[in-house]
Amino acid sequence: MSENIGAVFIYGAGFSNFIWQDVKPLIKYPALYIEFPNREEGEKDNYGLSLDDYLASAMSQIEKWDKDKIVFITHSIGGCLGLKLADFYKENIAGFVGIGSAIPVSGKSFVSCQSFPQNFLMPILLRLFGTKPPQKVIEREVCNDLTSNQTSEVVTRFTPEAKDLYTTKLEYDYLEPNSLYIKLLEDQGFPARLQDEMVLNLKAKRVITMKSGHLPMLSQSKELSKILNKFLANTIKNTL
Repeated sequence: MSENIGAVFIYGAGFSNFIWQDVKPLIKYPALYIEFPNREEGEKDNYGLSLDDYLASAMSQIEKWDKDKIVFITHSIGGCLGLKLADFYKENIAGFVGIGSAIPVSGKSFVSCQSFPQNFLMPILLRLFGTKPPQKVIEREVCNDLTSNQTSEVVTRFTPEAKDLYTTKLEYDYLEPNSLYIKLLEDQGFPARLQDEMVLNLKAKRVITMKSGHLPMLSQSKELSKILNKFLANTIKNTL
């Protein structure tokens, strides 16, 4: 009897499932696209949430989906949630993909994935100015290779997150050995040199590079989907 396998997609901070809109019709396997709380509902709706609130929401969606085996496909800060979820679902996980993902070592937070002095200043900046960057920063660091229409949608639909999502230290014991890191060479918000550290933290079995900015699911959806479909096909073949 074959296993019931599916991919769980987890986007990064500030986004919602619209960033997968060009990828969804191209993925050939069952997929669940996790939605964070309170998307596009206001400036302060998430400020009081904890990391556990994000995790509980994701777990509720996964439990309702009811798959025997899971491949986590994470993006940006979604890597932090993915690590915790992979630890919790270690009996069910079949693979882990990081798309320019933040992969802090156990006991560290997302902030630790930044270079100095940003890793020192970020908690202060989050406390003083919140979690929604100015429009120009979003355009420069997230949308550098997007079309004007895509950039407008990202900026307009950007949702501030809880500060705890950035600053909570993650404790986990499990790293999935069937892992792939997709390194984004033109990512202005999370440079390639920092992604190299994430590769080491994940102990990624394989690394693929894309000449892409922070959101390849929008700028290069076909190429990204091809990579993900191949990983999923190989994972399913080796799991069954």
